[in-house]
Amino acid sequence: MSGLGLPPAAGASDQTVAFAAGLIDRSGKAPVIEAALAHRTGRRRPLPVRAVLTALVCLALDDRPLFLTEAARLLFCQLSPASRRLLGVPGTTASGRAFLAAYRRVRYCFHAILSVMDPSPLPKNRRLSGQDLKARTKPMSPAQATAARDRLEAFTSALIEASISVLTDEERAAFDGAAALDATPVPLFSRGPSRRTGLCASDPDGGWYVREGDHREREDDKGKPLRKICWALEATIATTARPPGTEPACPNLAAGLVLARPGEDPGGTGARVLASVAARGHKTGPLGYDRAYTQALPGRFHLPARALGYRPVMDYRDDQLGIQASSGGALLVEGSWYCPALPEPLISASAALRGHAIDRELYDQQIAARAPYQLKRKDGPDADGYERLSCPALGHHPGLMCPLREASLSPRDGRPKVLQPPDEPPKICRQTAITIPPGAGARYRQDLPYGSPAWHARYATLRNTIEGLNGYAKDPAHQALAAPARRRVRGIAACSLFTALLLMAANIRKIRAWRALTASAKAATARRARRRRASLRDYLPDG
Repeated sequence: MSGLGLPPAAGASDQTVAFAAGLIDRSGKAPVIEAALAHRTGRRRPLPVRAVLTALVCLALDDRPLFLTEAARLLFCQLSPASRRLLGVPGTTASGRAFLAAYRRVRYCFHAILSVMDPSPLPKNRRLSGQDLKARTKPMSPAQATAARDRLEAFTSALIEASISVLTDEERAAFDGAAALDATPVPLFSRGPSRRTGLCASDPDGGWYVREGDHREREDDKGKPLRKICWALEATIATTARPPGTEPACPNLAAGLVLARPGEDPGGTGARVLASVAARGHKTGPLGYDRAYTQALPGRFHLPARALGYRPVMDYRDDQLGIQASSGGALLVEGSWYCPALPEPLISASAALRGHAIDRELYDQQIAARAPYQLKRKDGPDADGYERLSCPALGHHPGLMCPLREASLSPRDGRPKVLQPPDEPPKICRQTAITIPPGAGARYRQDLPYGSPAWHARYATLRNTIEGLNGYAKDPAHQALAAPARRRVRGIAACSLFTALLLMAANIRKIRAWRALTASAKAATARRARRRRASLRDYLPDG
């Protein structure tokens, strides 16, 4: 789909309403929900799903709190007759009693929308005892919960994709596939469970969030209580990014979203976000993420991400540095495959730097000294993820001299030499190449050599991009994602819907700022140069 022109930045004008309705139409979800709520008998619902969703989008675009009372006031008190006809809103309200009736219609429609895709059987809005909570929990099988979760995630993805569709074809084509992934807390309008009273939270879908660990531990590795705890859901967000050191060619936008309890299967949640982004036709490329995903199970995150076409760019914990795996005698050292004769000081360089045993200058030298020992890609990876790597002492121009490869020993030209080859040469030393399966060291493998200038530039760019987006969406003057009082709903379905609406608005705000910046840059370039008052040509003799 081609891009859309943007409405004014503030207010609920007819242009803004038409734009918001166009976003909902582009998501394609309003007719699906209407079909799911359709009944062959009974009175017809007086308020369309499309109207309620459009009203909520208008509130988000106008940086207003996402209150259902405000949505009702917008639909029945503030819209022009033309906008009401566009949305199918029946009439206006002239009294307080009429407004309450209109609010009940909005509230009923909103909860009907959630009922189609709510994966949680837990009761909300009451602080119950454990026994009452169990008694009021709706019966729901794991298959039903998974199906509802899939509908919810498809709905939020469709909303975010609708905001991305505002980009023109030229703007979309400038994206090269780089992406960043991170989880950020979305505080809930609810207190957490109380040990003193034994009562659960009024929003039991949430969980305790802490900044350290995997966001669910209550104590650190020394048994000390962790700080900065809040009752929240965790939003896993994927954003587009640009290559390091390049001129901005397109805005960085939120491309995927999933909400879950803090620390609940971060790898699987991240993989679902990436799968949704790729399934919607976005390019795949370098993928930056923090250590919370590095420690995920490979089958839950790293292998699915690679299967989708993403190329990880990651950091490691202290206990993950050095040798991480081996295959055919080759050593996986901090994400890259090396000759088994890689010197120990080069293997332990990162650990030595973090332990303050060496300085940054020596560390950079040791990282550069790893390059001649790195295995050379001969073929692949193929469709199944297998790749062929060869010894660095082989080829017409070997980068390493090794006694086990006589052809590499002459002439001497300053290349590094293996001083202590393995006593029992493994496959990589006896064969021209070895085949590395996709599962070997899958948790740690990455294409860029860890600690190299290229890795630092790419990782810093990707991490700054996702952290910048999180802060952008939490700006209290605009979307205020971290302010639960501005979205007073409970339950994972309602919070997922409101978070998606806020990310939609953040994307639109980014696109508006990007186009304004691009227009001003083009205008500056096209501006005529100032006419000079004097020139040497004025002094040329006549004739």
